[in-house]
Amino acid sequence: MSRLGIIPLSMLRCYTPCSAISRKELNGYKFMVWRCQSILRTPQCCSVNHLMSIQRCISSATPFRKSQSTRIIAVQPKEGVLKRVIKKIGWLDYSRSKLKRSSYYLYESVADQVNYGKFFHEFRLEDTFFSWFLVTELHVWMLLVRVMAEGEEGRFVRNGVVGAMWEDVSTRTKKLGAANLTSVKTQLTELSQQFQAAIIGYDEGLLSDDKVLAGAIWRRFFQQKCDHPEDIECLVKYIRRQVKLLDELPRDKILVSPDITWAELEPIESSMNG
Repeated sequence: MSRLGIIPLSMLRCYTPCSAISRKELNGYKFMVWRCQSILRTPQCCSVNHLMSIQRCISSATPFRKSQSTRIIAVQPKEGVLKRVIKKIGWLDYSRSKLKRSSYYLYESVADQVNYGKFFHEFRLEDTFFSWFLVTELHVWMLLVRVMAEGEEGRFVRNGVVGAMWEDVSTRTKKLGAANLTSVKTQLTELSQQFQAAIIGYDEGLLSDDKVLAGAIWRRFFQQKCDHPEDIECLVKYIRRQVKLLDELPRDKILVSPDITWAELEPIESSMNG
């Protein structure tokens, strides 16, 4: 049997490594291949067992494999079945029942703690159901911004907060005593679509500068009917301040034991002076 026939030539060939491999590791690997080739050329290396041990040594030391394409990629360890299943279904650090409860507490912090009367007064809003929804929508969006930073648990809580909001909306519409249920259902569908569009607009404004955020506020919150630019500026400052406060809350204060404090809306005059 040929000595070189035991070890495939592909194992003795040094591929160009990817950038993740250091030069020191590459030089060490090249030296090992050179050393094994030197041993194979000596008369003493005639034992099949000895040659097979060299082959195993080279195989275990090879940090690369050749893909079906021309690229050389690093060998990644295979994930276990349990790990793949957990990644597929999504693993939560906290129980779903606890996260569901926290999502309702988070929404209640909006419904119970936000001073709606002050928003109506400072921004000259009509005392209507739609005005209430605009204020609620704004604060729910700020909650969603915070919880979405918490990964899989955050997405679960986000859905719970939105669900709690729509349950509250449905309860309030029933208390209004609307006679035509079909009309109410249609209006709620339109309101849901508007909510989705408002979230996108607010997100864009938050990630951009104050001018973009002001534009989103003018279009949604003020319904493109604002003759007082200072109102928009006041609300921009309020949103920036409140988002910062929410961002400083630790994970447990959001997902386990929600402890939300909503900042007071500053009067227009003091806001402009600040």
